[in-house]
Amino acid sequence: MELNIGSNIIHNTSGVIRVLGEKQIYLESEERDGQLLLTMDIYDSKGNHIAKLRRNTWEFNDDNRFEVKISLPSIKLIDKTSGYILIEVNVVDKGTIQILQGKFYTHEGSLIEITPQFLRIENITMRDNTIDGYGSIVAIG
Repeated sequence: MELNIGSNIIHNTSGVIRVLGEKQIYLESEERDGQLLLTMDIYDSKGNHIAKLRRNTWEFNDDNRFEVKISLPSIKLIDKTSGYILIEVNVVDKGTIQILQGKFYTHEGSLIEITPQFLRIENITMRDNTIDGYGSIVAIG
């Protein structure tokens, strides 16, 4: 699978994104209909685990704070309290998934920002990189 994260392209990945040593996001595309499936752990700015989405279904969602919007071929997670989009993911074509935008926290409370131009975690900004993932997990930070 190819992941496009902001302006960064990572070829040959498993669809798992590990952030600061912990698996936080897993992206899949169903073979038969191309439906995007998102698994994601959601944390607050203090690193508290406040929600978990597993294959587009909530395992838990503290205070029903977050909303999933599915519109083929994309998924958006929205914080209903702030109105922010935590993550927007789109299937570009078979085997290519793009994270269009995002603003969410890691298990350590670090902010990750994704725009069409970059991927940023704290003071590190990645832009316009093309990387071979060698069939493995994408590691950030």
